[in-house]
Amino acid sequence: MPVELDQPALFDTGVWTWARDRRFPHLAEWFNAEVAAGRVLVCDLVVLELTRLAPNEDRAQRVAERLDAFESVPMPSTLWSRVREVQLLMAPEGDHRRVPPADLLLAVTAERADVPLVHYDRDYERIAAVADLRHEWFVEDGSFASDQRTRPADVANGSPTCGTKGR
Repeated sequence: MPVELDQPALFDTGVWTWARDRRFPHLAEWFNAEVAAGRVLVCDLVVLELTRLAPNEDRAQRVAERLDAFESVPMPSTLWSRVREVQLLMAPEGDHRRVPPADLLLAVTAERADVPLVHYDRDYERIAAVADLRHEWFVEDGSFASDQRTRPADVANGSPTCGTKGR
């Protein structure tokens, strides 16, 4: 069962991907309802990652245009110093080597905007251990582990967005 949100949240790219996987229509229904309620936020990094998944120029343009309809969390240049700080805070446990820079950047973006981050990624647990990151697993950790063949479908092959932000 997907998380119940009561406020807008920044969604990690993985959530978009799982929600577009046609094998899990209940996730698409949940995601569509969150979009319609205006609770799905993007940032420049998410837009870049989702656009990157598009198989060609035409599809990339359409994905980018659709994502423009969503409310966007700002990513000012001042985020970088906090990203570096959080990475060093993770060093005593060795997690600075485990967590990709993109995850750090997304987490700090959510932290600075004071919005929760919705995800399906243990890296955000590691980040939250040293930062003021509010985060929610969109489904329980391990929900997709029962089927080793289960991988999220390429979001560009489905529809990464189903509507526009609701206000």
